[in-house]
Amino acid sequence: MRKLLSLALAVMMLLAVMLPVAVSADEPVTISFFDKNSGVREFTDPVAKELEARTGIKLDLISPSGNPGEKLSLMLAGLNYPDIVLMDRSSDIVNQYIEAGALVNLSDYLDQMPNVVAMYGDTLNKTRYSDGNNYYLSNWYGYDPDPVNGFICRYDYMIELVGQERADSAEPFTYSEFKAILEQFKAAHPDTKNALVIGEPGSGSINGTFAGMNSIYPYYVSEGKLYFSVRDPHFIDAIHQMNELYRAGILDAEWTSNNSELRNQKLSNPGALCYAGAYWDTWTPSASLLASENANAEYLAYKVIPDGAESAKLPLAGRSSLGWDAIAITTNCKNVEAAVKFIDYCASQEGQDLLLWGIQGKDWDFVNGVRTPIGDIVARYQADPSNTVDQTGITKWTWFVKNDVHPDDGTTCRIWFNEKDRCATYAYQNLTDGYYDSAEFAGLEPAGSTIEALMYQGVIDAFDQYYPRMVNAATVEDCDALYAEMLSAMETAGMSDIEAYMTEIYFNRLALWGMEPISSK
Repeated sequence: MRKLLSLALAVMMLLAVMLPVAVSADEPVTISFFDKNSGVREFTDPVAKELEARTGIKLDLISPSGNPGEKLSLMLAGLNYPDIVLMDRSSDIVNQYIEAGALVNLSDYLDQMPNVVAMYGDTLNKTRYSDGNNYYLSNWYGYDPDPVNGFICRYDYMIELVGQERADSAEPFTYSEFKAILEQFKAAHPDTKNALVIGEPGSGSINGTFAGMNSIYPYYVSEGKLYFSVRDPHFIDAIHQMNELYRAGILDAEWTSNNSELRNQKLSNPGALCYAGAYWDTWTPSASLLASENANAEYLAYKVIPDGAESAKLPLAGRSSLGWDAIAITTNCKNVEAAVKFIDYCASQEGQDLLLWGIQGKDWDFVNGVRTPIGDIVARYQADPSNTVDQTGITKWTWFVKNDVHPDDGTTCRIWFNEKDRCATYAYQNLTDGYYDSAEFAGLEPAGSTIEALMYQGVIDAFDQYYPRMVNAATVEDCDALYAEMLSAMETAGMSDIEAYMTEIYFNRLALWGMEPISSK
């Protein structure tokens, strides 16, 4: 009998360890969370406190200090990852976590996440892993109506250079017209080395604004095959434009070493006219200039098209409905049900309104059935976005964000964009035509340590080696010679084999989704 009782007790103890702990309404449950975007911010603002009160769950935020990607890799190698991780969705780190068995299969818990199922809809189908299961949820998913890339120019300088009427017009500039404006600015500021600032080069791609201006998609699709964008006939046009501006002393001479801090420093000085990139990248220098210069010293968005092009037919830039980030529960989580509860609340419309609009009755409320900001909350944000976000907590924690308008009143998903300032107004006026959903191109690259993955990396390494050299070439002839060398180097690394590999994945995906290639529309 004693042996039977001992055995029964042992079984009960084992079951207690294996079964998830129910979420207590009285006792807060602590969930550790690594968010690569959170920085060193503390989870103590009004929105954070309200989220904890509503869910009964306290968050232990793990700081992503240093390189977040490297930290994620180290955590995976040491098996010491927290309960929830937020990673770059397009990075191979997501596949590494899945293949290591480090992520909980969320498909087993979807019946406990009705808000996730309702809000995400078909996105859940598109983010399944190859085994048919969902191991993460996208962040910033759904087609985003907010514009992105353009030529973001100082408004006061544009008024001086082209006149008030043209500076306010929605008519695009041709490349030749815009080049002449840049040359005119350079003549007035002969010592400037950064009349046109661009971001540091991303691996495997050219500057997004120049790519969009020249109708270059992430991959080139032709006659039933998918190719690297370097084979797109317009690719060399974009390189020629960047090289021409570099040789003229207009393109930022140190563009290859830029980061956000250096970019902001350059855009805050009198020798900069324009930034080629996302219009929101210039918010910080605009705030500084408006405070120190004049009421028109801010960066506003303009569209530039190739000579002879039809503006409405340009792709301009892609926005993937699959989102930027991947948020997952790890197998280290001792209380999966608590994590599931937290996720389902954050993903709900109520949770999204808390994170992105703030506290109802304090930051916003319904007026005649429409979500309406209270007081000067939007004006405060427009005047001082960084401090306002930190103080209020609104949009400080951006998790499970759905890019859409509210279905009941048509207001935007984020409170700040419900009342557009001049910067957002110009971006919507000048940049909205031509955006497309780039989801079909996402995640085609071979992952892991396979032969294909190694070959793919070799192809990208060859591209990364030649891209800055082509832009910085001393002559157009040197630029073309380097382009030919790059194609040869990429081919030697296995470009054709990788294109065949990705072509099969690409067209199988389109068949599964019932779609035609976006570039054929």
